[in-house]
Amino acid sequence: MANPNPKTEQLVLGRGKRPVLNNETVSMRMSPATRQMLEEIAYSYNCLYGGKPWIAGLLEKIGTGELMVVPAPPPRTAVSAQTFDGRQAMKEHLSNKYQAPLS
Repeated sequence: MANPNPKTEQLVLGRGKRPVLNNETVSMRMSPATRQMLEEIAYSYNCLYGGKPWIAGLLEKIGTGELMVVPAPPPRTAVSAQTFDGRQAMKEHLSNKYQAPLS
């Protein structure tokens, strides 16, 4: 049964239609966990399409330079997790710098 009173005013204005992007399609495989993380990042940067997180929009922002990807810091190891003792470091530095020359 057709709608006897269709409201087409919004369609005339171009609302309710998907924008034509003229982009190429790229296909990739990823784990569900990776997809979930990328969707969370896309959502946090307001990369949405139809109200849902849009990974392609996230990649577009990265490609156009609107977002910049920087490497994560290396994981902390047992050596780098040690506390830094500034006094001890200064003592070692001064003792090395002002050590009496050997004759």
